Amino acid sequence: MHRMINPNSLRAADLKKKFAVFGHFYDIAIADQKNSCRSLLELVDRGIVPDDPNQLAKSRPDLLIVMMNPGSSRPMDKNYKPKLVSGSQDIPKSREWVPTQPDNTQYQIMRIMLALGYKHGRVFNLSDIREPKSSVLFKRLSAISNVSNGGIHSIFCSERRKELKNLLGCSNCETPVLVGWGRSTELLPLASQALLALDGFSIYGRPIDSKKVLFFHPSPMLQRMKEQWVDTVLAQMSVIN
Repeated sequence: MHRMINPNSLRAADLKKKFAVFGHFYDIAIADQKNSCRSLLELVDRGIVPDDPNQLAKSRPDLLIVMMNPGSSRPMDKNYKPKLVSGSQDIPKSREWVPTQPDNTQYQIMRIMLALGYKHGRVFNLSDIREPKSSVLFKRLSAISNVSNGGIHSIFCSERRKELKNLLGCSNCETPVLVGWGRSTELLPLASQALLALDGFSIYGRPIDSKKVLFFHPSPMLQRMKEQWVDTVLAQMSVIN
């Protein structure tokens, strides 16, 4: 373990000085409705950020992370306009990494990374759709679940398997995967799909129950629960460091 300080003592201001955050945003129409999406997020030690952030796609991350969805994630530049894509094959072609506003969930991941000495984390989501309200997201997912190409909002769907494989950054499954998509049973189909796509990787997180399909979110409301999540994950991952 690389732990020298208590990661729970690190504030957002400390973490933002250490890590830069870049995201890939795009828009896509599914069932005649435009969806604002984010396919990826890169958490990168500021000391190794390339001159061209788009080169991050070629880097092998130290840690892979899977969350529920991007929530209200947005580019730093409020005037940035994501590209509109017409299908899953166009999502990688639209890829452009832009500086992104971090949030409390990402700060939790940064605490894990600092404690373990990791410099590059790559965040995926069960769904790319940017929707901060879970109830609205679940209704949208239900509405598109049975339409043609209705599943392409998830990088773990079969249509985007090549894209996912290229971004996992390794072929021998050595990179640890940290998951925390929450406890809603509405997510069971997407969670199962993601776990199937990640078969062979070592999965870490705080499971809801013995089935290990749903995992606690990294940033619950209570501070003591936030700290407990960090401590639990670090205890799990100490065996690989």
